[in-house]
Amino acid sequence: MARAGVSWMFTTADFALTLPGRIEALLSRIETLMTRIDHVIDSADAVVAHVQRTTGAADTVVASASAASHTALELIEMFDPIAKKSEPMARRFVDNLSDAEVDAAIAMVDQLPGLLDHMEALLPILATLDTVSPEIHELLGVTKDVRRAVIGIPGFKFFRNRGEDKLNDEMEDEQR
Repeated sequence: MARAGVSWMFTTADFALTLPGRIEALLSRIETLMTRIDHVIDSADAVVAHVQRTTGAADTVVASASAASHTALELIEMFDPIAKKSEPMARRFVDNLSDAEVDAAIAMVDQLPGLLDHMEALLPILATLDTVSPEIHELLGVTKDVRRAVIGIPGFKFFRNRGEDKLNDEMEDEQR
């Protein structure tokens, strides 16, 4: 037993002597571990900050998309009845429209500027037609008077029949 007591005493003394070195090594490892933990915390803080920025940007995108979606929904609600009502007419229009007709419509639209220029030039002339109308009526009256006078000329019937025969001969020649 005395040996066991001495052995225990040496073991305890050895333990007590090595304890400061072991504590120092343990503290060194704890410091290293704390440095690594600080780096992990810094990295986690950076990740959290990045996530917060990303979340803020996502919130902005969601708000913008929500506003756009709301506007689109309003437009759809506004134009949906019109679209449903005009769908059969549009389908019939598209089904019956040929490529040649589309080309002709495009060509016609291309001609509109020139047509507008011609119409602008023609409108002043058309505006004067209301003053021409009485003159034309007067001219027709004079023409009727001249016709009556010519019909009354002796031998005019002969000339008229001869002219009609000549016109009939010319028409027959043209038809052949």
